[in-house]
Formats: sequence, C-alpha cells, structure tokens
Amino acid sequence: MIEQANKVFESMEVKDVVSWNAMVTGYSQAGRFEEALGLFEKMREEKIELDVVTWSAVIAGYAQKGHGYEALGVFRQMQLCGSKPNVVTLVSVLSGCASSAALLQGKETHCYAIKCVLNYDWNDPGEDLMVINGLIDMYAKCKSTNVARLMFDSVAPSDRNVVTWTVMIGGYAQHGEENDALKLFSEMLQEGNSMKPNAFTICCALMACAHLAALRFGKQIHAYILRNRYESVMLFMENCLIDMYSKSGDIHAARVVFDNMQHRNSVSWTSLLTAYGMHGYGEEAIKVLDDMRVAGFVPDGITFLVLLYVCSHSGMVDQGIRFFESMHTEYSVTPELDHYACMVDLLGRAGRFGQALEFVHSMPMEPTAIVWIALLSGCRIHGNVELGEYAAAQLQELGSENDGSYTLLSNIYANARRWRDVARVRSLMKYSGVKKRAGCSWVQGKKGTATFYVGDRSHPQFEQIYKLLADLIQRIKAIGYVPETNCALHDVDDEEKGDLLFEHGEKLALAYGILVSTPGVPIHITKNLRVCTDCHNAFTYISMIIDNEIILRDSSRFHHFKSGSCSCRGYW
Repeated sequence: MIEQANKVFESMEVKDVVSWNAMVTGYSQAGRFEEALGLFEKMREEKIELDVVTWSAVIAGYAQKGHGYEALGVFRQMQLCGSKPNVVTLVSVLSGCASSAALLQGKETHCYAIKCVLNYDWNDPGEDLMVINGLIDMYAKCKSTNVARLMFDSVAPSDRNVVTWTVMIGGYAQHGEENDALKLFSEMLQEGNSMKPNAFTICCALMACAHLAALRFGKQIHAYILRNRYESVMLFMENCLIDMYSKSGDIHAARVVFDNMQHRNSVSWTSLLTAYGMHGYGEEAIKVLDDMRVAGFVPDGITFLVLLYVCSHSGMVDQGIRFFESMHTEYSVTPELDHYACMVDLLGRAGRFGQALEFVHSMPMEPTAIVWIALLSGCRIHGNVELGEYAAAQLQELGSENDGSYTLLSNIYANARRWRDVARVRSLMKYSGVKKRAGCSWVQGKKGTATFYVGDRSHPQFEQIYKLLADLIQRIKAIGYVPETNCALHDVDDEEKGDLLFEHGEKLALAYGILVSTPGVPIHITKNLRVCTDCHNAFTYISMIIDNEIILRDSSRFHHFKSGSCSCRGYW
C-alpha cells in the first residue's frame, strides 16, 4: 500500500532516517525505483545521515533493474562515506555484478567480502551462506562456472540450502553446460526430503532439458512435479513445461500441458505460439492467436515478435507484413529493432530483396548487425552474391566479428564456385581471430546423449554406424536420392564432395539413432547449426524406408520427416 504509506510520510512533521528508509525501501521493492532514487537524492540534499539500510536499498534497486555498474558506483560512494556494508549490501552488489557480467568488479567484491564481512567458518556458514550463494551466482553468470563450482563444493552438503543448489544448476543451464546442470539436479534429488527443489530449481533443470532436447529426462521431471504437488507455482512450471516439450520436439505434449492448465497468462499463450512457430505450423499458430484474443489477452511486443518469426519460417510473407503494420495501427505497439530484423528475415527468405533493402533503409533507427545478418542469410538461401557482399560490407563497417556472417558469405561464394573469394574470406577470418563454430549433432539414446561431428569416429560403435549409413545411402539412391554436391563447400571433384557429405554429423547421428531405437519410436536429433540441403534431402528419403519419424531440430527450427516428406515443405 505504497500510496497510503507516502501520505503518512508526507504528513509527518518530523522525519528521521528510519522514516526515509522505509519509503526508499518501499518504492524500491515495489518496482518504482525512479521514485526511490528521487527520495534518496532528496535525503542527500537535506543532509540526512544515510545508514546501511538506505545505501543497500538503492544498490538493490539498481541491481534488480539490471543496472549493475550503477549499483557498483553507489557501493563505492557508500564506502567513501564511511558506511560499512552488511550481508544484504554485499548480496545486492554481487547481484549487480552478475546482471552486468562484471567479473572483475565481482572479484573485487569477493576480496572485500573476505577482508571485511565473511568469517568463512565452513562448519557453520550462517549469514555467510547468503554471500556465498551470491558469489556462486555471480561467477556462474559471468561464465566462470569452474570457479562457481569450487565455491559450491567448498560448502558442506549439510550446509547447502535450496538457493545454493539452484544458482549452480541455473548457472550451468544458462551457459551451455546443460549435462552438468542435469547431473547436479539428479544429485540434489538424491538428497531426498532434506533438500527439495523449488520452482526455480526445477525450471532451471527444464531449461537444460530444452537446450539438449533431452525429452526423456524432461518427462521424468514432469512426473516429479506431479508427484510432489507444486500447486502454488503450477502456472510458472506449466509454462516451463510447454517450452521444454516444444524445444524437445514433442509439440503434442506441449499442447496437452496447455489444454490441461487451470489458469493461463500471457506467457502461456506466447509459449504455445512459439512452439507452433518453431515446428513450422503457421496456420495452427494463427489459430492460437485468435483463441488468445477471444480469451481476452492483447498481443504485446513479444507476441508480435513470435508472430513475425512464425510467418518467416512458414512462408507466410503477406500475413507477416500485415501483422507488422497492425502493431502500431491496431495495438499501439512500437516496433523495436528485433521486429525490423524479423521483417528483413521474412522478406529475405522469400527472395523479395528489393523490398527487404528498402525496408532496411526506411528503418527509424540505424540497422545493427542482426539486421544485416538477416539479409545476408536470405542472400545465402537464394544465391544473391551482389547483395550478400553489400550486407557483409555493412557488417564489416560496424566492426561485427560474428563467425556466422563470415560463414554465410563464404557459403555464398562457394555455391557460386568463386573459390578464390572463399579462400579470401577464410583468410580474413583467420587474420581477425574469428573461429568458425564446429557443426555437431546429438541424438538421445537409451544410455544418454551421443554427439557427432563431421567425420566422427570417436564413438565405440562407429564401425556399425558407418556400415548402416552406407547401406541407407545405397538404398535411397536406388529410389531417387542424388547427393547435392554444392553443399560440400570445398574445391574438390564431385566424388570427393559426395564422400564429405556422407560424413556429416547429422547423418551419423541418424544412423546411430536407428541402431539404438525401437521401430516406430521417433528419433530426436539436434544440430547446433542450420541443417544442410543435402542432409535434409537424405533424411526425407530415409524417412520413406524406416518406420521411425525423424525429428530434427537445427539452429533455425524443427523438421519432422515422415513417409518421404518434411513438415517445413522445403521452406527453411
């Protein structure tokens, strides 16, 4: 009741520091930080002595808004004024360092904590555990997960609380170490009733499952949720489950979770909309939008971003243009940079380069790297060398050192058989210190996840994998498959190109998936880059001769291969 509190505060003839602190803290905790900051500045103007509560409230406010460097600035002012920080102050400062990925400042705060605040009695951490948890969170969010894990391991298992486990699991899940996140989550469950995960812990584990497409583990977590009755936070968890199921390739399960929800919010609708978009079901996504409106939810900027993505990956160009135009005219939503980038992607994928370029030049803000990469991607799809070179030049002017932009331009040149230009781009990458991400694919088997790179022979069953793949290629050639040698981006003869295509990681993953899967059970494969045209073509043919549906998730979208066709209808 912040307004009533303010009326009482304003009516007071004498206000002491406790009164001021109550209001500063109240505004900060209510999310009205500008008003909290205004009161803080007024306290300084009226020379009211600030105490640790005042400083901590302002530092926490900045940290909650993600303004980490401002939080650090106030912390330094606090020290200069001679006010000694307490545990709450330090936790807020560490939160600010985490939100801004300010590792150096986080280390400085760690040193300060050791010297001035922490007792580091590992046998009885007490309040120190709050700071230790903050340190684990800070190091994890600054991508120093090894240091975070050292901090985690230094706390005795009996002294860890649910926050200790959650920040470590979340740190792994958010920074590409999903297997470690799930392993640690399993260890937490083994602690039994003495350490029950909360909603945030579970959603961090579900996030890891979504990134890995670890459907089996995700289903086990779903069962755990149902057994342990998390009714008070069920809406939050159900939204996470929709995201996990959709990103793990089971769009039907995502829909079942949505349909069984007792309550829904805008996140629920947007999650389902995103799910259909990722799987290329454009018409179903539009139906979800209509149902969302009927239910009384108004589309916002995030909803429109998803809708533009759906239209871009479903070939619904005119529909996407209408959605973009309706943002401002019907819903008073101002398009942001990401919306413009989606529109460039939509037009570029459709080969409407004149409109795409005109759109870029008419943007009310300066186009950034994301816009030019979207245009460059469209040029790669349609082989537009001239415009691709123009987009790449704009990226170079912006100083963008994105490996994807170099790779896209190199692929455009390779498809045009301009091998000297391919060599020039690769030399430029080497000179600039930009490394191309290695393509890898992974598939879920009965004994966990198996990962494959191009030409990979590290798997114990590699001989069986290669033998089965050779047999599959021979069988699909007999029914019409012809290797698309232009996908082998090297200046060698067609026979060598065919050999290079044969060893692509996604083909190896598929062969392994067939080896370990039961007939009729879908095979789930994930690739960290965009699937090449030849592998897409081969998967389409292979789906004609096996009983399993093949569900492939690449960096762009999902592909469902079944009975000789793909859900993307060749548009991706």
